[in-house]
Amino acid sequence: MRDAGLLNGPADGYYKKWLENAERRGVPPEVIVEIARRHHITPDSFKVLDGLEEVKDPDGKSYFLMPKGTTGAEARKAVLMTYILNCGTDYGAAPGKKDFAETPYSADEVQRIVDRQNANSFTYRDDVDFILNADGALMTTPNGMLMGMGGNWVQDQFSWMGGSTWGDIYMSNIDHSHGPADQLRQMVESGVSRGVGPDGVPRPGTLDLDKLLHHEERHSQQWAQKGHLGMLWALTSDWMGLERDAGLNDGGYEK
Repeated sequence: MRDAGLLNGPADGYYKKWLENAERRGVPPEVIVEIARRHHITPDSFKVLDGLEEVKDPDGKSYFLMPKGTTGAEARKAVLMTYILNCGTDYGAAPGKKDFAETPYSADEVQRIVDRQNANSFTYRDDVDFILNADGALMTTPNGMLMGMGGNWVQDQFSWMGGSTWGDIYMSNIDHSHGPADQLRQMVESGVSRGVGPDGVPRPGTLDLDKLLHHEERHSQQWAQKGHLGMLWALTSDWMGLERDAGLNDGGYEK
């Protein structure tokens, strides 16, 4: 980075970890340089992650829990920087059949996430504050989106079956009484989905979390492409078509 004229001071904190992740994952140096140059990534870019609770999955990828009081702008930047920091999603290495080829980590993919965030700006303008102020929980993911859990009965209604995606947030379908933040931590640390058994007690599921988040991020893309009205119409008129486009196997609809 110094040779490319993109780093003058020390490489420390999450900037240093970014470079270490890139080396560990075998990301070509020119890819890191292009991301830094095109998206103006400096050590200061990662400061939005400082002080956040970091939770790691079994593969060592980093997720960050958003504290109450986080603004939409802060959440939006933290989401993007979490994707950049992790240098990949591990979707391609997930066990079993997958519905798609893995998209390479690149400056183009960073731009695609930025564009999707712009299209789903209501997530950051309205929903972050709505969820966190009701004692719900939100966590950034390596896929460049949020996953969350509601903090009251009203917010519980926004998630059905195995969970529902609204804009840039995947809402897990577990009742708020079980502790939203703790349930998200357990999901990440286990590396698999999480649901509620017949006895009403949360427990690990069987779906690989990397595959699930890939599926849900495709739903985020659908929100960006269709907009609010278009997506709500599709949910009522062609729900299974949306799931097929997001990947039936990845979403747990096919084995």
